[in-house]
Amino acid sequence: MLTVSTELQPILNGVVQFISYMVLAVFAENVILARALGVTRLMKLVPDHRAQVWDFCLPLLLVITLSAPAGWAAHDLFFPWLRDYLPAWLPISALRPIVYLTCGIAAMAVAWLLLGVLPRKLRASCRSQLSLATCSTAVLGTMLICANQNYTILQSVAFALGSGLGYVFAVFIVREGRRRLRSKAISSIFQGLPSSMIYVGVLSLAIYALVGHTVVL
Repeated sequence: MLTVSTELQPILNGVVQFISYMVLAVFAENVILARALGVTRLMKLVPDHRAQVWDFCLPLLLVITLSAPAGWAAHDLFFPWLRDYLPAWLPISALRPIVYLTCGIAAMAVAWLLLGVLPRKLRASCRSQLSLATCSTAVLGTMLICANQNYTILQSVAFALGSGLGYVFAVFIVREGRRRLRSKAISSIFQGLPSSMIYVGVLSLAIYALVGHTVVL
């Protein structure tokens, strides 16, 4: 019995770590509310119908998750190898956006194939939003965060999956808030985008409270 528990311990630790990093990305490190990534697209998505929201969110969720292993490989394997071949005047950091964008495009190609399992109408609508999802700052920003934090491949995938789910969570939270902000009790000058931005700001402060802030003197 002790042998079985010892063998299962690394697996259980890996599962717990995966879930913890995913939950961290959904709430405390929310891609929109804590990192302000993809806010422009969010403001365009919220007034749309729910089907149109999922047309963008589903491809984003696939691309952001699939790009995580490629981003990890670029940071931990490709960049250390490439550094020896670059001239002294070209820092490796200058190539990071191009490499991570390439990782996103590779993830987009895989997502294109995976979307083929959906019904024809939903597949066509999701594929039409795939390029916008791939070029979202949420995708590129998540890969950069994982690289800056030196996450392992497991942590990177968990954080990317949580970031995608966090984006969907933020979309529907803001969508519901915007519906309630149509009240006639709100002054006309604040209705629409101004009230939505104030609402997003308040949500961001609430999420930021989960992380905490330290003043360095």
